[in-house]
Amino acid sequence: MAFQFLKERIRNFARNNLPPCSVFCRNPLVLVSFDSDFIQAKDWFLAAFAKSPAKSIHVFLQLGWERETPENSVPFATDIREILAACPRLKITVLANDPKEVETLSGLGLHAVFCHQNAFLDETRYPVLKVPKRYDAIYVARITPFKRHQLAADIKSLRLIGGYFYAGDMQYKKEILDGKLAHADYSFMVKASKIPAEIAAARCGLCLSAAEGAMFASTEYLLCGIPVVNTHNLGGRDEMFPDFAVKTVPDDSAAVAAAVAGFVRSAPPPEDIRAAVLEKMKPHRKTFRTLLNEAMAPAHYPDSRPLPNKLMLRCSRQPLDYIRYGFLFPRPR
Repeated sequence: MAFQFLKERIRNFARNNLPPCSVFCRNPLVLVSFDSDFIQAKDWFLAAFAKSPAKSIHVFLQLGWERETPENSVPFATDIREILAACPRLKITVLANDPKEVETLSGLGLHAVFCHQNAFLDETRYPVLKVPKRYDAIYVARITPFKRHQLAADIKSLRLIGGYFYAGDMQYKKEILDGKLAHADYSFMVKASKIPAEIAAARCGLCLSAAEGAMFASTEYLLCGIPVVNTHNLGGRDEMFPDFAVKTVPDDSAAVAAAVAGFVRSAPPPEDIRAAVLEKMKPHRKTFRTLLNEAMAPAHYPDSRPLPNKLMLRCSRQPLDYIRYGFLFPRPR
């Protein structure tokens, strides 16, 4: 009990006091962050960079939202160029979730590579489990308008998991949970360790947004061995999809329900789905290790050390993770 209390205190301290990044090396300084987190905390980062004795500084940015369209790519590129101008030692590499984002951002003067965020899910956390099927479909998604839950209205057997956190979500929550999807089995939150069993209890997973980032849940479904019903979208989630395990349909609730019914009748073997997505993850992990070791040189991220789940970004950081992945008091090299 005392250990659990201490662990929770340390975890809360990490969540509330550490900067929104993971540090892989101190000299040269190499870190990873999400795009919006880095920009919002740019003053903190620039102050820290100014004090750092590192000979060079390299930041890898993952994309939490699509950066293909002009309204989302141009302001982002402007912010990044301003940050680069303020720190001559700094290099920023954007890890894009879609080749089209690489083309767009490169055209705006940024250094971008195709390196998908979902490749850094720890597959050991998402096993294929043999549990009774209770639902035709599951949607793990925040209760917020861009997730377009209304497209699941015609699915009679439905599991929903996701919180609502902002004032703008409250009216949508009423419309969805108290209205169109009142029949769904809903949970505000489920412990991360329980998510695989929840996914395994469904015949397929839903991805219904028209635009967002790469949507971790889209790949979590596949790792757990269930197929996906998808809509056309921007953000890159399709890049991790094996064709045989995904049905992409129009923005229509009847079309979504029909695709779900198809997977209820016949779905690919779970082990085949998992194996296919793991193959798609491999080249992105290799790309990142290569980029990371180039940035860290002459230091080297050990080949035997796994990359941390989600590169430890936006996670509830376990204290032991800092030791396991070498992030606890990293020493200058």
